[in-house]
Amino acid sequence: MTLKQRILFTLSMCTGMASSMSWLGMAKSQGINLAMWRLFGLAVVPTVLFAFVFNLLIVVNLSNLFIKWGTRRLVNEEAIQLKAGTIRSWTMLLVMSFTMSTRALLMNGTLFHMSVTQFILSYFGTLTMAYFIRDLFVMPAIQHFMSRKTAERRVVNAENKESKS
Repeated sequence: MTLKQRILFTLSMCTGMASSMSWLGMAKSQGINLAMWRLFGLAVVPTVLFAFVFNLLIVVNLSNLFIKWGTRRLVNEEAIQLKAGTIRSWTMLLVMSFTMSTRALLMNGTLFHMSVTQFILSYFGTLTMAYFIRDLFVMPAIQHFMSRKTAERRVVNAENKESKS
């Protein structure tokens, strides 16, 4: 992926995951009502911005470090790409779900009222929910969107080449 494509992909992932996870968390804790929608409307943009900036500044560098460490003995380029994708995916999921769930607990004022066991169980609940939301809804939608953009770009490039001939 080019840098522009990676940034667009990251922004799309952060928007999809942060908004859906925030909505689900608020709906689960407050129920679906006007107050929940109002709070969601106020919180979604700062949540997405935080997720995007945190992802670009911290998580990408951390995943690149893990990729470098995890692929250091591999020589086959295809195996390196496959393993790098797996490492990047799991690092993003684990770190982002931990950070975003901890941030939500901190902002709600419940983090310091939880035992370690409650915190761990809460995190694994969030991680499980994030895993399924990412794999069932957000990732397929983004892959469709990104492949459509790529296909449109190929058509435009082909038309430009034909017009120059």
